[in-house]
Amino acid sequence: MSPAPSLTRAWWFALLLGVPAVLFGRPDLLVLAVPFVVHVAWAWARRPAPVDEPVTGPRTAALAEGDAALLTVRTGHPGAFTAVQFDGGRRMDFHPAHGTAVSADGEVVVAATPDRWGRYRLAPPVVAVTDASGAWRDVVEGDEVVLTVRPDVQRLQGGTGVTRPVGISGIHRSRDRGDGTDLADIREFVPGDRLKRINWRVSSRTGSLHVNSMFVERDTDVLIVVDTLTEYSSGLREASTSLDQIARALTAITAHYVAFGDRVAIHDLGGRIRSLRGGSGPRQAQAVLSALALTDRGGQEERTFRRVPHVGGGTLVFFLSPLLDAPVRDELVRVRQLGGEVVGVDTLPEELGRTAGIKDYRPDTFLGEAWVLRRLERDDALARMQELGIPVTPWRGPGSLASVLRAMEAARSAPRIA
Repeated sequence: MSPAPSLTRAWWFALLLGVPAVLFGRPDLLVLAVPFVVHVAWAWARRPAPVDEPVTGPRTAALAEGDAALLTVRTGHPGAFTAVQFDGGRRMDFHPAHGTAVSADGEVVVAATPDRWGRYRLAPPVVAVTDASGAWRDVVEGDEVVLTVRPDVQRLQGGTGVTRPVGISGIHRSRDRGDGTDLADIREFVPGDRLKRINWRVSSRTGSLHVNSMFVERDTDVLIVVDTLTEYSSGLREASTSLDQIARALTAITAHYVAFGDRVAIHDLGGRIRSLRGGSGPRQAQAVLSALALTDRGGQEERTFRRVPHVGGGTLVFFLSPLLDAPVRDELVRVRQLGGEVVGVDTLPEELGRTAGIKDYRPDTFLGEAWVLRRLERDDALARMQELGIPVTPWRGPGSLASVLRAMEAARSAPRIA
């Protein structure tokens, strides 16, 4: 350990009082110097060993949203006065407050509670160790701590957006045409059609050969496209950001459809959340939660736009995005043109870009007015999408998509004219 300021002061007082007392025969100065000399001698005689790198545990922890991680720092100096300072940023709550704790037994415990889902890296804590006499002190750093937080899961309310006949795996049949037993429609015969598919009743009535077209016997494909290119926030800590809205919608939609046995795939336009191939069942739902828990919530580095590579015809696509950027809106339209049945989910925070929020910004920056104009421009683009037949609904909880999904389910169940 290094000398503390108290030991340095005692050394100088002993020197300044003791030397004149000896040189000039001043017993009064000698009496004043004796306590400082004794303190310095006792401190040097009991000088503790240097503080090795303190142990911080656990170094990694997996939590559910709202849970706290108990972080313990051990210095290996029982009886020493230990002070610890953690810095977790504005998204972390600590107990004791501000991540500062003290202990007299060489072991300090701090409770850290992330206020959001995702992965958090806590910088190495600053650890100050002082011996019992206050004469020796060391300041060192502990270990970095990584916390992964799984988001809460809600279930969608309302319909499913697909019809109900049973397929091979899920209870929703595929929209692809091919070999199967579920009738899709009746169409005219073309060379290459199987003779066993000829519908003789319709053929005799129309005077030309007609065949039955079938749905492929497999479950429905659900693709969830998420836009994590930029995280938008109103600036209020307790308010949800656009990324929080995406996570809520993503977990709710996934839990809803894997419960029916349908295959769910994830594609992230920004690459912040790990993309997942199509899968079904509890394992796929857990994979989505793990991908979100490993999402780094820190940093705003520039991200590369990753287009959706392929969409099968009839795939049910949920497009989760704030829809502020023109390339993202163009991608939504492109996915629809590829044959996907697209539902746009608006994840822009409700309070962002509203006229009532202009007063929350500094008047000389005009940021409030800029956000209002940007939201108006975006809303105009969304209205044009609605005219193209692409439904876009804001995410306001698990009941947000109920009306859209019921309308899609009714449309897909309606009889079709060949």
